[in-house]
Amino acid sequence: MATLEKIRNRAGIVIFVIGLGLVAFLLGDFLNSGGSMFRSQNMVIGEIDGTSVSYPEYQQYLTELEDYYKLNSRSSALDENTSQQLREQAWNQMVQDVIMNDKYDELGVQVTADELLELATGKNVHPQIRQMFTNPQTGQFDKAQVVNFLQQKKADPQAEFYWLFLEKQIKKERLFTKYRELIKKGMYVTNAQAKSEAEAKQVKVDFDFVVKRYATVADSAITISDSEIKDYYKKNIDNYKQEAIRDIEYVSFVVEPSEDDKKMAQEKIDRALVDFSKPEIDAVQFVKLNSEADHIDRNLKIEQIASNLQGFIATAEVNEVYGPYFENDTYKLTRLVEINQIPDSAKARHILVKDPALADSLYNLVKSGADFAAIARTNSQDPGSAVNGGDLGWFKEGAMVGPFNDACFEGKKGDIVKVETQFGTHIINIQDKGRPVTKYKLATLEQKLSYSTRTNQDVYAKAAKFAALNGTIEKFNASVKEENLIKRYGRSLKKNDRSVGNLEHSRELIRWAFKADVNDMSEIYEFGDEYVIAYLTGAKEEGSQSINVVRASIERELRNEKKAEMIIAEIKGKNQSDMTALASSLESEVQSATGIDFGAFQVPGAGVEPALVAAATATAMGEVSAPVAGNNGVYVVKVNNVEQVETSEETEKAQLKQNVTFKIDYQATEAIKKQATIVDDRSKFF
Repeated sequence: MATLEKIRNRAGIVIFVIGLGLVAFLLGDFLNSGGSMFRSQNMVIGEIDGTSVSYPEYQQYLTELEDYYKLNSRSSALDENTSQQLREQAWNQMVQDVIMNDKYDELGVQVTADELLELATGKNVHPQIRQMFTNPQTGQFDKAQVVNFLQQKKADPQAEFYWLFLEKQIKKERLFTKYRELIKKGMYVTNAQAKSEAEAKQVKVDFDFVVKRYATVADSAITISDSEIKDYYKKNIDNYKQEAIRDIEYVSFVVEPSEDDKKMAQEKIDRALVDFSKPEIDAVQFVKLNSEADHIDRNLKIEQIASNLQGFIATAEVNEVYGPYFENDTYKLTRLVEINQIPDSAKARHILVKDPALADSLYNLVKSGADFAAIARTNSQDPGSAVNGGDLGWFKEGAMVGPFNDACFEGKKGDIVKVETQFGTHIINIQDKGRPVTKYKLATLEQKLSYSTRTNQDVYAKAAKFAALNGTIEKFNASVKEENLIKRYGRSLKKNDRSVGNLEHSRELIRWAFKADVNDMSEIYEFGDEYVIAYLTGAKEEGSQSINVVRASIERELRNEKKAEMIIAEIKGKNQSDMTALASSLESEVQSATGIDFGAFQVPGAGVEPALVAAATATAMGEVSAPVAGNNGVYVVKVNNVEQVETSEETEKAQLKQNVTFKIDYQATEAIKKQATIVDDRSKFF
């Protein structure tokens, strides 16, 4: 376990996905996919390219990820945000495994046991393993550490799991790398391509242009038929795909402390003041037993104390109490416990060990005069300081864990002391201490203002009454207006979304929305301090948007096409050689652009207009182009200057190869994803 602890320190806290290829594969719609999977009919929560996925299979993936994360982060519990990230990653890995394993089998792509051993102990060690087994003193990879770990891991179940998980991820990355390289070898950048690209970029042009925008032509001048809309819709149906989404409207009844609750809290803090003010009462213990916030046992300089307390502290005697005062929805009492002369900083070195017997032995050695730094380098289990002989340098009071901090600031310069913390046993040598300054130790009793059970029940009763009287969407809307409530909206909710607006942990509301029918009212949900009642007001299923939904955007596209034809015909009937006259006749103006090459993304004054860039770079100097239709209007270009810029074919060829690699990393995996049928029904279970 000790070896695992060392490599874990170096590996860092990560949710493990190796390699750009795998990251690329997980981009896009996969991030919003999910699934769980029993083979039984009612517990299948996903399907990946014809393979049903059961809950136990999904849970196995998820449990491995969670266990690995917990080992790395040294935590026994996961917060909701981390749990959700791991659930997404588990599903994404399952998708990748099913789809890519078929590709690997078709092509005979494999990773042998010898390859894995080479990646662990050979000449080309995997970066993750190199990081884990790098000697902190030399900065060099230590192959002996890997061999030692592999020999000992079977005696430690956690170390065995850790390694098997790591090995599995490395194998996946290696498989994908091989697959990617096969595709790369099938892609070739020809000399003609490189030459064409170089020549296109050798020309930079300065030009004037005139534009007549589509907006200047009245929409009423254009007629779009239903048959044209239908034909366009059929030809471009892939552009109108949509995810399943839901729209809801809801009201929230917030539970807040009532006046009676405030009065009760004030009375409680007033009663506490009587005992808290007694000098014979241990203020720290009183706070630990009665306060709703943890006691912070620190000595503070006056400038570190809250500004509203500084005036009190400056003149108060020990055991005097300030308050009650109200701050951040909390009633507080603060008592001055001690006034001390304590250094603001200390310098120390330490040796950290987990074995108490070894700690005793090392403590006796350094107390008898042994070389502290040498023993720290050899034995300390704090790798960050061990390499420096245990030296921690100078640190402020409160920077270290409590017992360690107290030992350093309460001891004497030169002392060697031994203390226990949650990290193990520390043998500390206090090397130096700063100049003493006046510091104050405070004890603060906190009584948070919260609502009572009675208040909670009253608000729930109000929400229940509202729900009972408003069983239709019409009554709901009317009551919202009559009672001056605030109606909120959850728009375009997706089935795997985790929350609605700012509602705490409101996943259940989304699950309800995907089970309900339009105009259904929800039950009363409790999210944090709010009771919520919602109506489902809209539902769109996965597939293609209907022609009625996209009709306006299709009409706009078709209208612009016809406007372009009208404008081009108008321009061709005018004298195009005089740009100023042309601009005047079109009720436009002459604009200019400089230094534009074929690869330009946009043109100043025009925006993103590839057609304009193409026309400008293809027109000879001094000539005027034919009118070209762009995104926003029709353009005429006159080139004023052409500058030749040297561009290497080799450079362009290297750039094209880089672009090919980019396309393989992203577009190839995207193409595989699009070919697969992926059904994600995790939302029914999570």
